[in-house]
Amino acid sequence: MRNCTLEDVANAVGASAMTVSRAVNGRPGVGPELRSHILETAGSLGYRPNRIARGLASNRTSTLGIVIPDISNPFFSILVKGAIDVARAADKNVFIMNTDEEPALEKTALASLAGEAIDGVIVAGSRLSKAALEAAVSGFDAAVLINRPSAGPHIDSVSVDDKAGAMDAVAYLIGKGRRRIACIAGPKASVSGRRRLLGYRHGLEAGGLPFNPVLVERCTPTLDGGALALSSLIARVPSIDAVIAYNDVVAISAIQALMESGRSVPGDVAVIGSDDVPFASLVRPTLSTIRVDIAALGRIAMSRLLALGEGGELSPSPEISPELIVRESA
Repeated sequence: MRNCTLEDVANAVGASAMTVSRAVNGRPGVGPELRSHILETAGSLGYRPNRIARGLASNRTSTLGIVIPDISNPFFSILVKGAIDVARAADKNVFIMNTDEEPALEKTALASLAGEAIDGVIVAGSRLSKAALEAAVSGFDAAVLINRPSAGPHIDSVSVDDKAGAMDAVAYLIGKGRRRIACIAGPKASVSGRRRLLGYRHGLEAGGLPFNPVLVERCTPTLDGGALALSSLIARVPSIDAVIAYNDVVAISAIQALMESGRSVPGDVAVIGSDDVPFASLVRPTLSTIRVDIAALGRIAMSRLLALGEGGELSPSPEISPELIVRESA
């Protein structure tokens, strides 16, 4: 059985092929009742737009890209789902590229997507330098950076106020009488990690406590990385009484390492993570964390990418405010 064509739909509704094309592609020039009739008829006949032909005619592929540093981290999988929900509603396909926290792989992924002539790209948590990131996204017609500042024309950004979130966490811990507050920071290449570290430092100073670099340990944002970082911290400063972790994955592994060392949570050491991924409220003790609406972050980024690709007028880049969620670990 042959596929239903645009002409078949046009014959069925008694309209021109041009009118049907406008209706199915969401273009102006078709009244709402006729558009509804055309779409209903097209659906009943099993008509599916030819994406390749549409792309050749419009010089657009209806395909977008998302580049993330670690797909195993629930933060990025939730973010990607939020973005894809918006893309699917706009009849777009999405390529997902995972870089395993490696800047070289990120550059390769972006070059690969650029070679596919996709319509636009979202880059989340880039580990590239400012200059390298600008060069890597300069070839796209539209790009949105998550937690990195905008890097030029046709490039937008969406960020989380990570500094404010960390300051709130420090203020809460100081208010609970904690005085030896450590920070497990993320990779040096992580801009959000640097913002959280700055918030940690400012939060201590605002609470009348000195910043001590001995209480800071960097890690890879994984379960193993968090456990190793916590072990290094307590080896240097056995008297720490609180930990602010780079993300929830790191926080969970830090709690495990604390318990294995004979310390109770939160009795001896309070722990606060960041992101509020789904398992944060399921582990024991339940994890206190700096909540980010991760799915909304993905939806906002994709919506802005689509608008940017259509030449839409964008309001100033939004900054999402996190919220401190206190559970058993703090």
